[in-house]
Amino acid sequence: MSSLPCHGDGVLGKASMQCLSEFVANPQTSRRPHACTRQSSTAGEPMVGRAGTTHLWVLIEHPGPWPASAPDDVLPVALTEKIYAAQGRIRLVVIRRPRNRRVLTPTCVLAWTDGTRQWMREGSVERYEDLSVLPFESMAAGVEPDFGRSRTEPLFAVCTHGKKDACCAELGRPVVSALDVAGIADVWECSHIGGDRFAANMIAWPAAVYFSRLDGDSATDAVEKYLNGELAATHLRGRAALSQAAQAAEHAVRRATDIVATDALESITESVDGGRTTVDLRLEERDFRVVVRPGPPGQPFRHDCGSGGTVEWSGWTVEHLLEQPH
Repeated sequence: MSSLPCHGDGVLGKASMQCLSEFVANPQTSRRPHACTRQSSTAGEPMVGRAGTTHLWVLIEHPGPWPASAPDDVLPVALTEKIYAAQGRIRLVVIRRPRNRRVLTPTCVLAWTDGTRQWMREGSVERYEDLSVLPFESMAAGVEPDFGRSRTEPLFAVCTHGKKDACCAELGRPVVSALDVAGIADVWECSHIGGDRFAANMIAWPAAVYFSRLDGDSATDAVEKYLNGELAATHLRGRAALSQAAQAAEHAVRRATDIVATDALESITESVDGGRTTVDLRLEERDFRVVVRPGPPGQPFRHDCGSGGTVEWSGWTVEHLLEQPH
């Protein structure tokens, strides 16, 4: 892993500095030479600030097998259509236990966060159709429903959706196995959560933070730190509740200040002017202003995962990172 390069005087709180999103090589290597994860890592594509933006997560237990289209084609159409029709940033994911594929009453976990506030609910149903009565739009707006029970225990899900992208199964399953052996947390396998070329991918709730390019050791380290209220910055891809520009800004502040507490983020606002995004953040009662813009395009690469194709990519450039006086 290269350190975050800073140019100019690089003194936080005095003058502007320019930082480029750091690159973390994938500790696992696919056996397939043209795999998306292998090509992305070889190309030097950074993963910081590339998590999909979601506020409400609907996690539904399903034993599989999962086709490439899952959760579609494994859950009732009436349920999926209602969720997709609801307004708001909602993501539907199917989950399963690593070793127990026998499901009598499916578990459903609802998790919402806007980056600074959060809640989780957990319950079980007799039929998947029973979930159709949930108020998805109000939940997406942050209203906690009267469903099941409140959940505070962290939940971790690792993508192993091989029919969607072979890299997710090839690199995700060793991570699940390592975490299962460690036995330190509630870990599930899950369907597609985005960013296949950054596999192995894991999300930790309730904060809904992505950790990517993991192997067994780095995943165990990330889980242990998360359970202790800290974020492992090396493999942190982003906080899903934030825009990608804001994800990059939070990451840059954390790297510059060594703030590690998961719940350090107290407030965040952003404004866009042309290609630049100004992000004002408060972490641990300290105020920061970060100006980010897309970095220069990297060398495109081709891969043969899924439908294959060419990937065009860039990182984030942090133009200014200043601590604001009170």
